[in-house]
Amino acid sequence: MVPKTLWTIPLFLLLTQASCGGERGDPSGDTRPVVVASIYPIGDLAGLMAGDLVRVEVLLPAGASPATFDVTPRQLRDLQDGNLFLMIGGGLDEWVARLPEGAGHQGTVVRLSDGIPLLEGGGHEGSGNPHVWLDPILVRDDLLPRMEEALAGVAPAGAAQIHLRTSQLADSLTELDAEIRAALAPLEHRAFLSTHAAWSYYAARYGLDEVGVIHAHPGQDPSSREMVQLLEEARDHHIDCLFTEPQLGDVAARALATELSLPTCMLDPLGGPGVPERDGYFQLLRFNTRQFVRGLQKETGSR
Repeated sequence: MVPKTLWTIPLFLLLTQASCGGERGDPSGDTRPVVVASIYPIGDLAGLMAGDLVRVEVLLPAGASPATFDVTPRQLRDLQDGNLFLMIGGGLDEWVARLPEGAGHQGTVVRLSDGIPLLEGGGHEGSGNPHVWLDPILVRDDLLPRMEEALAGVAPAGAAQIHLRTSQLADSLTELDAEIRAALAPLEHRAFLSTHAAWSYYAARYGLDEVGVIHAHPGQDPSSREMVQLLEEARDHHIDCLFTEPQLGDVAARALATELSLPTCMLDPLGGPGVPERDGYFQLLRFNTRQFVRGLQKETGSR
């Protein structure tokens, strides 16, 4: 069992975390730089790094999919004062790159996955798998340095504070990695089948075996031939549970689960403000680790 003390992050990070995805401050009174993040995990990390030096806005609402999300005219109006736009890249959220021009302001756009050798898959043709934020070591070693530089660029007076908080956050990510490894270590059965290829980096980091995905292209249901192949993969690898996601439809997953007489277990790659157990980056990774443990254990109850 993982010690309870390891499931916390430094208190000062929690006490000073910037609000992500909440109500905007009064434009006439809040002069802080505005940092716009495409997805909640990145917005939450930006808030942990910069504290109250910036105002963080998250574009993608909780429960929405980046593959099908459309920015609204109201959001474009609200983003006119955006100073920094943080996106993942890799085809996941390319609509963010068009926001500064569309919003009437030339904010700095940072693609956080640029320069990272992306794994194959992910449903974004010709771009590789963009779900790098689900590997805390990739976040620590690749995303955090880019985010620190970008945040210091829009809040230069707070560069030293941002650097200190980033260093503390990197240490917390190292601890999180150790926690996840300890939680997954007892698992003997490590093959899994999920809704889409969001978990490739997590699986590669922690020795899980992603044997197939139901939606090779998010928002597009699998063909009959693909369903037959998934059935064969599930049987060949003795899959005990099918993993679904709240951002994607579960019709195909439940049809597959019914055919195989298997339970389903939910994973969530994005979380969101106010989402129970998933309203922060650390909470999100811990939630999904618990779900993997529940789904991959041979003897499980309710999942």
